[in-house]
Amino acid sequence: MLMVRTAIAAARRTTMSYTLAEAAAACGLDKSTVRRAVRSGRISGTRDDLGVWHVEPVELHRVFPPAMRTESDTPELPRDAVSESSTATTDTLVALLHQTIDDLRADRDRDRAEHNNAMADLRQERDHWRQAFERAQRALPMPDTIAMPGPATSVPRISGQQSRLRRAWRWMQARG
Repeated sequence: MLMVRTAIAAARRTTMSYTLAEAAAACGLDKSTVRRAVRSGRISGTRDDLGVWHVEPVELHRVFPPAMRTESDTPELPRDAVSESSTATTDTLVALLHQTIDDLRADRDRDRAEHNNAMADLRQERDHWRQAFERAQRALPMPDTIAMPGPATSVPRISGQQSRLRRAWRWMQARG
């Protein structure tokens, strides 16, 4: 069995079979048209181990005539070949992409520095307001405590001034 597969693979390598895309291009057809012809049996084709269909040129042109070439057709390059214009275009695009990446990195670094400066300013402002609050708290008088029976707890006694302010506050809250 292995010998047969090896022989078939060797025979396939010596013949110039088309893939479906190459066969379609040779006849000026769509790839699906060639595949339908193979599946319906109008053209014989084989499928390799990778699942790629191969059609012999003789079989293909028995059913579909070759496409007419015009003077405007340019000779095709082999699959591996790279034209000089595409290399130059590729080099230009790569250089443009490198420039774009450098610009984006510079923007990111600038934004990161601005963010760090803003955070430092916010921290300073926070510390300033915290210190001001602590100074204001220290300046307030300590509340008087009343001894309560039971556990050793103390409840702050409300002075007359504070109770008037509290009543005024409640009145303002109720009035809106």
